[in-house]
Amino acid sequence: MNEKMPTYRVEIGNRGTPPNETYGWKIYQNMDVLPILRSQHFFVSRMAGLADANRSRLRLLDADAQNLKTKEQ
Repeated sequence: MNEKMPTYRVEIGNRGTPPNETYGWKIYQNMDVLPILRSQHFFVSRMAGLADANRSRLRLLDADAQNLKTKEQ
């Protein structure tokens, strides 16, 4: 069976006006319209928000790889 690994896209959003701007993120799977994960808190810098989103995305990829590995066995 040829199962395709899902792809994830990250969307960074902001609230407020400078210097009181905060950032959050959403992660979508494949071409879904609704996010599968959202940030639980807001970040003061865009870089911090993106780093947190990437950590979450990597956890999703690891979980998918583990699921695929167990299905093959």
